[in-house]
Order: sequence, then structure tokens, then C-alpha cells
Amino acid sequence: MSGGGTATVTKEQRAWAPVVGITFLLNYLLQGLGDYPTIIARTGETFAERAAWAAASQSLYRIALLEVSASWIVIGVLAFAWYVVLQPVNHRIAQLALFMRLGASFVGAASMALRTMEARYYTATDALFTAEQMKTLVMVSRRSAGVGIETAWMFQAIGSVLFFILFWRSRYLPRWVAGLGIVGSGLVFAMAATMFVIPERINELKLFGLPGMLAEVVAAFWLLIKGLPRAKAEAPVGGRS
Repeated sequence: MSGGGTATVTKEQRAWAPVVGITFLLNYLLQGLGDYPTIIARTGETFAERAAWAAASQSLYRIALLEVSASWIVIGVLAFAWYVVLQPVNHRIAQLALFMRLGASFVGAASMALRTMEARYYTATDALFTAEQMKTLVMVSRRSAGVGIETAWMFQAIGSVLFFILFWRSRYLPRWVAGLGIVGSGLVFAMAATMFVIPERINELKLFGLPGMLAEVVAAFWLLIKGLPRAKAEAPVGGRS
């Protein structure tokens, strides 16, 4: 649409706005449920204790990994829902954001192969590997999966910055929510890039992801409860290119 006038919020945009909110929240729920058991597997006094727990809880471990895998699928659905809601604001920017978010979905899902490999190493018999060799294999697999997830976060952060810029320009969300989303998503990109370079600081760096998470949760509830504005929304200069 050409810029300068006003843009009417369509029925299709209204229909997809709750999908954005639902998939935002569903993604966090699936990741939380999926990551918790696998984090338990990393606790314990010794590697042998952690391996024993993981070997005895393989069904739970695989269900957890399935839930994390499902979260990457949900992220793909979220990307499309975001695109439908925001592409009338600026088609090209929304299209680029969609590609970035889909890239995150694909890379993140691919990294699950390495996390599954990690789970399998815990069940390897002593006849195949010594405890020290198995520990090394687990750590290599875990770090490789971490690199995949960090790369996915970088794709995801770029897409989120672009989508929140469109929310800012369209005023579909309050400006403070959109602004927090832009800044928070930028911090996620910086966080993931730093994790890639300095993996030993991963736990401390995760704190920089909190503003982006807060923005997404607030946006999710806003779209579920308030939806898109009923009045005509302000159209950005430039519009669809």
C-alpha cells in the first residue's frame, strides 16, 4: 500500500493476531517443558551419576527433546502468523523478517539431531567407550548443538527486530511494547553472537535475553486480550514496496 494515508486493519489480520499470541506462549511452554528434564541430566556430583539418570530416563528424555523440536515448528508457524499480520504495513520488511524467523526454525530444528545424539551417548556401554571418552563425546555433541541454537537465535533476533519495527510504525501495539521488543531482540542477537565466541560465559549472558522475552510475552497477551486496533491504523511512509 502506498504511504501517507491510513491503513485499514483487515479481517485476515484480526484473525491471525491471536495466532501470534498463542504461538508466542506455546513456544515458551514447550521449550520450558522440554529443557527442564534435559537440564536435570546435566546435574549431579559426577558424570557417572548424570549418565545413570539419563540412561534410566530415556523415555522422559526423548519426550523432552520432542517438545523442544515441536517448539521450533511452532516458531515457524509464529513467523507466518506475524507475516500475515504485518505485511500490509510494509511487505518487503515483513517478507525479510519472515525469512529470518523461518531460518531460525530450520537451524534450530536441525540442531536437535545433536541433542538426540547426546542422549544416545549416555546409553553407550562401557565396552564401546570409557567413561572419560563418553564424557568427551557428550560435551562435544552438547557444544555443537549449542552453536546451532545460538545461530538460530541470531536469525530469530533479526526477524524479531524487523517485526517489532513494523509494530512500532503501525501502532498495532503500544509504542513502549514495540520499543522494548526492538531493543530486547537486538540484545538477543548480541547475546547469541557473544555466546558463539565466548561459550564459557553462556549462563551469565542468558540474562540479556530477558528483555526480549518480556516484550514477547507482553505482546502475546496484548494480542490475545486486546487484539488489533478497531480504528484505522496509521500507515507508515513508504508502505508496501
